Amino acid sequence: MSVNTKYIFLDIDGVLNSVMYDAGRSEERADNRIDRSRVRLLANIVNATDAKIVLSSTWREDWDKDTKLCGSDGKYINNCLSEYGLSIIDKTPYLSYSDERRLEILDWLAQHHGEVESFVILDDINCGWGELYSRVVITNPYGYGLEEAHVQQALDILNEENLSAL
Repeated sequence: MSVNTKYIFLDIDGVLNSVMYDAGRSEERADNRIDRSRVRLLANIVNATDAKIVLSSTWREDWDKDTKLCGSDGKYINNCLSEYGLSIIDKTPYLSYSDERRLEILDWLAQHHGEVESFVILDDINCGWGELYSRVVITNPYGYGLEEAHVQQALDILNEENLSAL
């Protein structure tokens, strides 16, 4: 990874899919658990900022940098994102099932100190963010997940230059 890079910490459930999406999809198809229209919105953020994607979702347990080591969900995520020219470059560490996602992101940031120009967290959970709260875009898991308004929020956060508060 390079110096002065922008990063997106990406959750999947509630961001790239949602209750509204699930209500309209066929349960018989295993290849439609991610809403491609939400991936397109994610691509808008990446294309506008050159940000790199770090997987912070529980789906990361099935994903690996080495694609040969990805499980079926990891391969599925890679395929969905690649349809829009996107790829995941890393994932947050798995500290334990009970740890807050905040601590895993803070751990990743500490390991990559000096590389991060800016970052945003895309998640549907609005609790426990502490010092990261100003960098979180909360999506609506009961609506459509990632929406246009969230894209603008993420762009605003990624284009901020002051990370000194962390």
